[in-house]
Amino acid sequence: MKKTLAVIALSTLLATPVLADSQPADSQPANTEGGLAMKMKGINLNFGGFIEAASIYRSKNENSDVSSKFNAIPTQTNANFDEYHDETRFSARQSRFNILATGDVSPTIHLAGYYEMDFLGAASTANSTESNSYNPRIRHLYTTADWDSLGLHLLAGQTWSLVTMNNKGITPRNEVTPLTIEAQYVPGFSWARQPQFRITKDFDKQLWLAVSVENPQTTVGGTTPGTLNTAAQPAAANGGGSLSGVSVSQNDVPDVVFKAAYEPGWGHFEVYDLLRTFKSNIGSFSKETTVNSVGGGVILPLIPNHLTLQASGMYGRGNGRYGSGQLVDATEDATGQFVPLTEAQLLTGLVYDPTSEWNFYGYYGLEQVQREDLANATANYGYGSALNTATSQSIQRIDQITAGTWWKFLQGRYGRMQAGLQYSYTQDKYFSGLNSAKTAQVSGMKTTDQMAFASLRYYWQ
Repeated sequence: MKKTLAVIALSTLLATPVLADSQPADSQPANTEGGLAMKMKGINLNFGGFIEAASIYRSKNENSDVSSKFNAIPTQTNANFDEYHDETRFSARQSRFNILATGDVSPTIHLAGYYEMDFLGAASTANSTESNSYNPRIRHLYTTADWDSLGLHLLAGQTWSLVTMNNKGITPRNEVTPLTIEAQYVPGFSWARQPQFRITKDFDKQLWLAVSVENPQTTVGGTTPGTLNTAAQPAAANGGGSLSGVSVSQNDVPDVVFKAAYEPGWGHFEVYDLLRTFKSNIGSFSKETTVNSVGGGVILPLIPNHLTLQASGMYGRGNGRYGSGQLVDATEDATGQFVPLTEAQLLTGLVYDPTSEWNFYGYYGLEQVQREDLANATANYGYGSALNTATSQSIQRIDQITAGTWWKFLQGRYGRMQAGLQYSYTQDKYFSGLNSAKTAQVSGMKTTDQMAFASLRYYWQ
């Protein structure tokens, strides 16, 4: 009996279908002939994922794995800036495993649970010295309930934020992520993966309306009076309880997203509004500031099944953490009160699928934040203050151009093997500031990084 169970468990792990995010070629129909689907007491189980061996080259040493730090490319004031400080790394950490469980209460009521993990977590004991012992992390862990006759859909758990663009209504596991090897995707891509409660209503699968209440988190930067507002500092050195050792922020109001998607028969169109609340504690005084950002996206099949144009963006206040570039949400004034920053994100891309074996893609993305100069007679508070020296300024804008290809050279009942190449050129631009003598305004710093990625993946499906 034990031997039989061991064989079943091993078969489950080695022969399973793909149910990953919209990563390379996942937009293509899954192979329904291979893999393993199990049924237990009315519950259908599907197992998927891929194994990846990736290589990364950067012209600047970011000390990063397969996820780049777009907002921290070394500048001329950093020892890793010059041409001799490039980096090359190999990584298997983006490999994934996922499980989808589904069950039908009735022909019109459906339940599902989805779990997906990779190895991009890094506990304090993780290292690349000898055993390369990196730990798994949660990517997705959520449940759904669908009532077809009512057109209602409930989602609860951790998954893509509702700000992330979909390619099919507003439905989970149909998000549109850039096809990059780069795990941080592309600057200008608006997204988060976080716990949430979401309700969606569809009208004949043509119009979707949704609202999501999501886990809040605040990031802050610029020249801040930290000693004046220690209670409101968003990045605590240690959280409490099960968050011990984790950087967390104080938030008492969740982020809320309202979204509408429309599919008239050609293309996909969506708009959304993101509401965020920032809480400032100053001694015995507390103040909340609620701001919003508007965003949207389109997917246009220029040549059906072959050439697709996509564009998405967001503009508003306090949305920095929702961009791949990770610009900050807010700064602080002289009293320690949070001041949300005005920010914009934009991503455009073309995906060309000439055959079932090849994918070609190209993207341009940018993220930009406006100066919030709160300087007074005693100090230069705020973000990008004109009283800062140019070499100590905050980042203003991130631009990137990237292109790549995927070749699915083996496909069949045994799964899929594919190889990928990607190149990107990224530029960080900083605000203008004073020269070293603090006598005149000079242009802000600029720094660039050229990155090249290669990947070999085996999808079991």
